[in-house]
Amino acid sequence: MEQRAKELKFVKQYHFQNANKPGKWLTRTLRRKRQEQWITQIKDGTKVYTSEKEIMANYGQFSKYFGNVYKSDHINREVMLYLGRQKIQRLTDDQREMLNKDISHKEIDIAIRKLDPNKAPGPDGLTPIYYKRLKDDLLPHLQKVMNNALHQKQIPKSWKEANIILLPKDNSDPNNIKNYRPISLLNTDYKIFALIIVERLKLYLTNWIKEEQSGFLPDRSIKNNVRSLVNIIEYYEKHNQKEVAIMTVDAEKAFDRINWDLFKMLMREIDIGNNFMNAIQAIYEDQTANIWVNGQSSNKIRVEKGTRQGCPLSPLIFVMSLELLLNNLRDDDNLKGLKIGKETYKLRAFADDLVCIIEDPLNNIKKWLREIEDFGKISGFRINKDKSMILTKNVSKERQSQISDITGMKTPTKIKYLGIYLTTKNSQLLQNNYINKWKEIKNYLKNWSSLKLSLLGRIAVIKSNVLPKMIYLFQNLPIIRNQKLFKEWNKDISKFIWNNKKPRINYTNLTDAKNRGGLGLPNLALYSEACGLDWVRDWINLSNKKMLTLEGHDLRADWHAYLWYNKAPIEKNFGNHFIRSALLKIWNKYKQRIYNKTPLWVSSMEARQRRELGWNTWPTYRDILEKEGREITLKSQEELKLKYGNLTWLQYYQLKESFNKDKIQGFEDKVTPWDVILDKGKRKIAKIYKFLLEWSTEKEQIKECMTNWARDLGRTIQLEEWELLWGKKLNYTYAYELKENWWKMFYRWHLTPKRISKFTKGKKIKCWKCGRGEGSYLHMWWSCEKVKPYWREIHDKCQKILKIKIPLLPEFFLLGMTNNQWGKNEDKIFTHLTTAARLVLERLWKQKLIPKVEEWIKRIWDIMNMDYLTFLLSTTQNKPKKGIDWTLLKDWMKKEKVRILL
Repeated sequence: MEQRAKELKFVKQYHFQNANKPGKWLTRTLRRKRQEQWITQIKDGTKVYTSEKEIMANYGQFSKYFGNVYKSDHINREVMLYLGRQKIQRLTDDQREMLNKDISHKEIDIAIRKLDPNKAPGPDGLTPIYYKRLKDDLLPHLQKVMNNALHQKQIPKSWKEANIILLPKDNSDPNNIKNYRPISLLNTDYKIFALIIVERLKLYLTNWIKEEQSGFLPDRSIKNNVRSLVNIIEYYEKHNQKEVAIMTVDAEKAFDRINWDLFKMLMREIDIGNNFMNAIQAIYEDQTANIWVNGQSSNKIRVEKGTRQGCPLSPLIFVMSLELLLNNLRDDDNLKGLKIGKETYKLRAFADDLVCIIEDPLNNIKKWLREIEDFGKISGFRINKDKSMILTKNVSKERQSQISDITGMKTPTKIKYLGIYLTTKNSQLLQNNYINKWKEIKNYLKNWSSLKLSLLGRIAVIKSNVLPKMIYLFQNLPIIRNQKLFKEWNKDISKFIWNNKKPRINYTNLTDAKNRGGLGLPNLALYSEACGLDWVRDWINLSNKKMLTLEGHDLRADWHAYLWYNKAPIEKNFGNHFIRSALLKIWNKYKQRIYNKTPLWVSSMEARQRRELGWNTWPTYRDILEKEGREITLKSQEELKLKYGNLTWLQYYQLKESFNKDKIQGFEDKVTPWDVILDKGKRKIAKIYKFLLEWSTEKEQIKECMTNWARDLGRTIQLEEWELLWGKKLNYTYAYELKENWWKMFYRWHLTPKRISKFTKGKKIKCWKCGRGEGSYLHMWWSCEKVKPYWREIHDKCQKILKIKIPLLPEFFLLGMTNNQWGKNEDKIFTHLTTAARLVLERLWKQKLIPKVEEWIKRIWDIMNMDYLTFLLSTTQNKPKKGIDWTLLKDWMKKEKVRILL
């Protein structure tokens, strides 16, 4: 019983800390992931096994299948011949030195910090928390073992072992063993070593791997893959005399089949260095694994090829090997892709998702397949023709049929690539992606409506389960041009938030930022615009040049002409592009808000003559202006020629002419927040969204509820007082239940007799408790003659607990607007004491009963225990939180001999 009570206490704590907030609690509430992982039947040929006993008795099926998958192909000689034909860039001396140097304490420390404490352990059972807690003691030992791997090619035997769990692939038959993805659970000390190797290798591969591969490397974005394909479809829409095929290649068990000999020999070929090579050879040798099904383990199987999914090193080894194929496809002039000027567009890849752009496909596609199959012979990369697809453009049905016969692949009217449906016409993208995706989301919201989630819990559902799906579309397909769609989506979200009841907080306040008194519900329209402006950054910076050449293939003028000099209304051609027209509309909406004066990133020469001159670098106002006192002037031609040697007197005259015109408006010579966003960095979309949200809610800075509180309290409440509550005091607790009570008080969320009478005829306006006074919000909570004694007793107890004088005022007890002269710990305790008092009173909201103080004491006792347990657990898990010192409350309980009846 004692053990059971302890378990229940921890369950209660978990709920206290995590209920209704984004995270595992919410994920498990919305879907039963455990059930999805349980294998209920398997196929053995034509025979199907369904009982647990039969499934358990047939581990041989899993072991046999994956044993064959991981069995070596022994093709050393072919690999050597293949590599001998490649033009492979070798490491520089500095790169080699960086990869092969001894592992330092700092690198191990950084790797341990990166470990996710919630990840499952490997075969040795040691979790990331173990290494985080004992980091200082373990560092010297880990360093010795890791450097021994580099110098002596010796690693612990446990680093070669793995537990493999099987996850079913999406939209596939779970009865077929082939449709399970093997995930390797590896020992944490090995992961630490692999993370260090990965960080070193990334620095080298960033330059070695070309821009067509967008995964696993710094400053690479998956959206560039989809962006390229959408622009390519747009290009062939204009050039409808050309035939093209977009072939998505599905590789069967790509990560699991990659040949060890290939990447080992490749690393020797680039002269990666002895120490790094020792580590790779030691890891990829004599590996074994146990396959776990339904909580039970199979016999060990040998692993002789493939990169372990779950290993930090796995993605980099795969993309490094794949680059050999991409180099061949890229460099072979016989393989025709799209060519615009000097730029060629043939392929894009993200991990094992490869897509090829093939012009004149009927005559060329065989050559492409032959090249891929040749690579497959030495690498293990096998095309799964059942899942590979070909989207054709400007190709007749008869020729489509011939292409399908030649390749053995289907030629549908739409294909799914990286979660985006691509169609033969970009005008169909909205229906196939946004409309269909929202139908799916709407069904989810309908199913989730019956769950017992609080107001903040429902907002968290939108944040964690709806926003990521939509923001992925916004980033890849910024094509929405009107607000009608967003209004429909907002209605569906509002129905879910309020569970099909009348909203009690207006939508603008729901979406406002928490530090301005909002509840942080995502505004989908603003996120869409933020993603669009993030895309426009390339137009402004004139970066991602190859992409801009494709995206602006048919433009007469150039990017800054449309962005700043309003060329688009004159040249309609800019808008005859499904992406450009939508993005320009967003930019024009905010342009004047972002810049009152001419920004220094503008290049008047690029706007005028980019196509004629074809320069790689364009002089912007930041480059060509100088400031003397308050006066901004144009640099002399002689000064500019030092940097731009090919600048003629005519071009300088044109610069001067543009300068004189722009000078009238003035120049934005100070760094603006938008200028900061234009630079490279993380969380760009979040930063842009923050600006857009602030602008869209600026009229709601003083909310109606704030005015109502000031009227009821009979005093002016300064904005700084509210901001102190929003920004500081709401963070006193981890529990969403306690936070939500304060938000409900702030927004006067609770229905009162007076409020109900306004929309329900015949309803009495009198208080439910005393039956005499007008049932207004302040009366129900504070001034009712039956409620007053309750608050006087709470007030008396609070003063005794905290040993300070506290005014008996509603702003103190209902809103937490306390005296700033108090100590921070006293303020934290008082906040919890008053929140507990409100929660107890709220429970009897529509009843005549008034809660007893004993109920309040029991509630604050629960809160104190859960808060303290949360603090202890966070310290144990190496995620320390600032705890509350509850000594004052404990001392009072001891002095008053308070006994809690649980």
